[in-house]
Amino acid sequence: MIPLTAATASRSNTNVWTSALFAGGISAVIAWIMVMLFKAEIPVGYILGLVLIGAGPILGYNLAKGSLLSSWGAMIGGIVSFILPGVGMLLWPVLVGALDKTQSIGKLFLGSLLGIVLAFVVFFILANTMGQNPTWITTGVVFLFAVWGGTMGAAMAAWAK
Repeated sequence: MIPLTAATASRSNTNVWTSALFAGGISAVIAWIMVMLFKAEIPVGYILGLVLIGAGPILGYNLAKGSLLSSWGAMIGGIVSFILPGVGMLLWPVLVGALDKTQSIGKLFLGSLLGIVLAFVVFFILANTMGQNPTWITTGVVFLFAVWGGTMGAAMAAWAK
């Protein structure tokens, strides 16, 4: 008789660039869906999209690690943190760090501050490039969340315990 077993494999060392790419990409797709639902004036859709942006960096980090749905607590913390949109990026590292045993709240907070600064720099460079065309705002929001999500994915991969 042949024993049948199931095994899951996850990487112990995660590449920072891969994690940043996956986290930024997932955050960008969620932000793009949110912006499209905002343009279509579907409030439930874009509010749900805004809340789900908090899960983008965690999904990207877990995808790069090789275990996509491994940290449910951190994903719930990321989603809950974006219920208050104004402070979501500052509340995110506190809730994710508290609910994920492999992440430090302080290091995630530093990464989030760095991500906020980089995201707004990219946002305003895009604004300066696009000029008076009002359609840049939707593209700018997608880039803002993509850069922030990519920075958080890189921070999670670089500083995991």
